[in-house]
Amino acid sequence: MRGFNSIWISLAVTATAVIAHSNSKVVEIGPSYNVLTEPFSREVGEPFSKTQVGSQSLENIGEAAFIVYNKKFYDIIGTKPNLTVVAEKDFSFAHEAGIYVAKTNEIIFTSNRLGDTSGTEQYVDIFKMNVDTYEVSKVSPKSEIYLANGGTFYDGKAIIVGQGKGSHGSAIYSVDPVTYETKVILNNFFGLKFNSMNDVVVSRKDGSFWFTDPSYGHEQKFRDQPQLGDFVYRWDPKTGDVRLAADGFVKPNGIQFSPDENIAYISDTGFTTGVGETDVKRPHTVYAFDVSRKNGSAFLTNRRVFAMSDTGIPDGIKLDVRGNVYVGSGDGVNVYSPQGVLLGKINTVRCANLVFAKKDLFILSETQIYHAKLNVEGVKLN
Repeated sequence: MRGFNSIWISLAVTATAVIAHSNSKVVEIGPSYNVLTEPFSREVGEPFSKTQVGSQSLENIGEAAFIVYNKKFYDIIGTKPNLTVVAEKDFSFAHEAGIYVAKTNEIIFTSNRLGDTSGTEQYVDIFKMNVDTYEVSKVSPKSEIYLANGGTFYDGKAIIVGQGKGSHGSAIYSVDPVTYETKVILNNFFGLKFNSMNDVVVSRKDGSFWFTDPSYGHEQKFRDQPQLGDFVYRWDPKTGDVRLAADGFVKPNGIQFSPDENIAYISDTGFTTGVGETDVKRPHTVYAFDVSRKNGSAFLTNRRVFAMSDTGIPDGIKLDVRGNVYVGSGDGVNVYSPQGVLLGKINTVRCANLVFAKKDLFILSETQIYHAKLNVEGVKLN
């Protein structure tokens, strides 16, 4: 978080003392921010801050943990919210996935790309954190997952997508969260290699897997030449049917269903390339689709814009049981109503993904993991 205003408190983690930063500051942004006092300017990609809104100075917006754009946000965060850093390392250990395993009361997550990121020597580590003690430890799958990224929970297993490495193609893996037994469950489209799968969700209605497959791996020099476009797929493990579910994306990224699974939310992060270059004319947008079910199958129809991030890109997506949509973005977590209204933001430096453990929200922010206790539970995965 930019200018994070910290209060130092001690938390006991087994025999080790862990220091956490805590911030409960809330800033309300009224509708007057739509008319700014001239002259004003803002760098592309930087958070909305240090700006004059009428006579109201928002120069301290970066110090706030919670930014309220709509008072309905209080229904989510409560009247006395608190944001706490519960884990911290000196490298980007908390980047993607965010998988809650109720049996062990742990969250599993993946690091950012580590090592020499100029070629195929780069790698990704997988970690877990105990939800009660905040103790972080490394996960070692029994079989290698090449550059693990997004994930979900299904049928007692952690489902993790690997982006692939060199000639090793991208794949979906099943990982036992206790024994770490690992199995490849999908790795090709009729003999063609997937690009670099980014995120995955499993339907609770029919057990089908839906996943995004952007070509970041080739841009970031750890994958060979793409054989497929930047698409979204549906795979039915019962029949083996794997098919294109949606195209028209620059870089499809996060994917998630509404609680009733009638809507699919998919983010397009084409605004930034795999090497960090940005183009404001390309999408940094979350799209909504209707999930149409017929004759035992499902299709994505009625594509429309749901929301656009004003800072960075909309990456990972999670939902609560009321249908509110939580999007990891360049300034933290943007929270939208089911109608796409920005209710508020949980203000961290950045957030690629996040995970609910009932009413506990954990925000993966590269070198830190933040925690906020909310008034609403996340959607329970199968």
